[in-house]
Amino acid sequence: METPIFTFGTQYLRGYSPDRSQWERDLRQISELHFNTIRVWLVWGILEPTEGAVDFDYIDTILNLAEQNHLRVIFLFHMHSAPEWAIRKHRDCWYVNQHGQSFEPSARANTPSGGWPGLCPDHAVAQELEERFIAAVCEHVGDRAFAYEPINEPHMWVDMVQNPQGYFCFCDATRKVFRQWLQQRYGTLEALGEAWGHCFTDWEDVRPPTWHFGYADTVDWRLFTTENIAALVARRTACIKRHSHVQVIGHAWGGGTVTCGQLGAMAFDDWKNARPLDKWGCSAFPSRLSQTCNIGLSMDDTRSAAQGKEFWQSELSAGDMVGGLRRLLYTTPETFAIWCWEAIGHGSKGLLFWQFRKEAYGNESGAYGLTDYQGNPTPRALTASKIAKTLNDNALLFNQAEMPPADVAILFSYRSVMLNWAEFRNNNLSIDAIGGYYRAFWDANIPVDILHEEFMTAETLGGHKLLIMPCAFTLSQKVTALLADFVANGGTVLADPMTCMWDEHQRLSDHIPGNGLHDLFGCEEDTLQTRNQDPFQVMVDGQTMELKNSFAQETWNVTQADATVMVHDSDGRPMMVEVPHGKGHAVMSGLSLGNMASQQTSISDDFHREGVESAHGEASELILKVAKLAGVETPFGAPPNLRIRHLVSGDHHILIIYEFQKAATECNLTFAAAANHSWRNLLDDATGCFHNGETALSFAPNEVKVLLV
Repeated sequence: METPIFTFGTQYLRGYSPDRSQWERDLRQISELHFNTIRVWLVWGILEPTEGAVDFDYIDTILNLAEQNHLRVIFLFHMHSAPEWAIRKHRDCWYVNQHGQSFEPSARANTPSGGWPGLCPDHAVAQELEERFIAAVCEHVGDRAFAYEPINEPHMWVDMVQNPQGYFCFCDATRKVFRQWLQQRYGTLEALGEAWGHCFTDWEDVRPPTWHFGYADTVDWRLFTTENIAALVARRTACIKRHSHVQVIGHAWGGGTVTCGQLGAMAFDDWKNARPLDKWGCSAFPSRLSQTCNIGLSMDDTRSAAQGKEFWQSELSAGDMVGGLRRLLYTTPETFAIWCWEAIGHGSKGLLFWQFRKEAYGNESGAYGLTDYQGNPTPRALTASKIAKTLNDNALLFNQAEMPPADVAILFSYRSVMLNWAEFRNNNLSIDAIGGYYRAFWDANIPVDILHEEFMTAETLGGHKLLIMPCAFTLSQKVTALLADFVANGGTVLADPMTCMWDEHQRLSDHIPGNGLHDLFGCEEDTLQTRNQDPFQVMVDGQTMELKNSFAQETWNVTQADATVMVHDSDGRPMMVEVPHGKGHAVMSGLSLGNMASQQTSISDDFHREGVESAHGEASELILKVAKLAGVETPFGAPPNLRIRHLVSGDHHILIIYEFQKAATECNLTFAAAANHSWRNLLDDATGCFHNGETALSFAPNEVKVLLV
């Protein structure tokens, strides 16, 4: 019987970095650090320098060295780095921006060897060239690879030089595929014209929007691009599987779909991209301790998008951020360990770092490494080594571990996010709302699921007690019907201001909330103001509460006799209304509670946001008040500076607990499910016992404990 392995490793090779002279020593060190997996980028422009001649010696050398050091290899096909011969020969396949200008392939941060963003894959010739290269590699390598990735972080490419960012692709081939997508979606030209509010007489007149301000056309354009990216992932995956029998995996950019502030431009959907793959992951580039919450959200997004498949942390920052002339201080080993365990604490089945050595080329050079400039392990690398040993000493335990079912779900409305982007050319409002709600529950150690509007069913929704609807500006009739049944059967729904202000085709509703939801929530809009950042006062349970940073302030005319007003504005107008329906409750908020609780940060590498840390207690208090109404409470009793991630593995509980505020702590932890069971800390073999569900613990600042109960 083979010894169980928990996938733990590092990105290692991308093009010419690191240099071949360093491969042998580096891979030996990686193995000695207890890592078992490396990822290698197969950069098309490097490996096929002349048409039809693939550099198999490059592939064989790194693969042989990996095998000698007992390392498994993930090969990632980086086709967005076209060879110079392909760029020269197929100029008609270049990407085209919204101004009709061809984008000449060049170097960029993640492709310093040039050729980015490659050839637009909506051209048949580009597809043929890509699949020829992929097939040649798979047939040569065979099953010696541990896994293949068909694409790095699938999304549409963004021109970051422009402000706001430019987006792609508007070439004739993409326009043709867009029209075909619209024909399938709407059937007739008349139906499309009605949905968009446009007048068309010929399908050739239908064009993607190239400017600001359209809602229906812009949302459809980005939904199309999202599905077109997913089709690219599926096409390359099918090509790999025709020529190989190993698993095909993938991962999302910068924390995943629900954390991306430029989702409108990048147009990717984790749920759709993950469908043809065997395993799904995401990257994460936090820069400070407080962004650990973002890691949690990204992991729950990834877990939810995987829809029952294995998921993992496929790129975690090595704690050495930015690069070139821009640098941040190295992350402390303590914070680095917390990031690692936060990723594991959501049930992920693997952890990979970006990356082992510092990048050698371009504006990422000098950063992103677990090693120093000479390739020697840093304190972060030694911390990672200890974590790797713990996970692999207990590989069977962690490979079988899962999160317990969550009582809380957050609705992710892709249409609403695209409408947000159509208005502002970023969708920070939407992702901040999701992130703020998530933060309130994360701080309270309450697990959360993310439910995608298109993939939500009565079954996936029905297992929860509370559904949060952040910035749900436009929802389908299918979703609103599910909401009514959910509440009637005992669930609680909490909705944001401007819920369903537009219908599923982004036309203004005649009631707010729309799509029939004014009956469910027992109220209709009275007043609405947005973008007022001044602090304001409300009345809650007869007490005055001062709030700030609410994107919207909406008051309501109550239309149902048994409604309860939970919050009034300073003039006595209802701002938060609760209505009983069947066995459940519908709560309509005129306050943007998620945005008020948001950190306004991201964990991406490109569009990195560093918001200002803010107190969010009042907004979280109101969120948790609704949660209590729904019967949702934390399973733990602990001081507010402890974060607890709970996994179940067979007959065992795994509690990953860490001190979050850099303060020494002695406390009693209560966990009713532990009853009178003993525990062992997997990190130092210390032992203890829960007495009637309570145990005494002490923590050094930022210390992590992993208790096996």
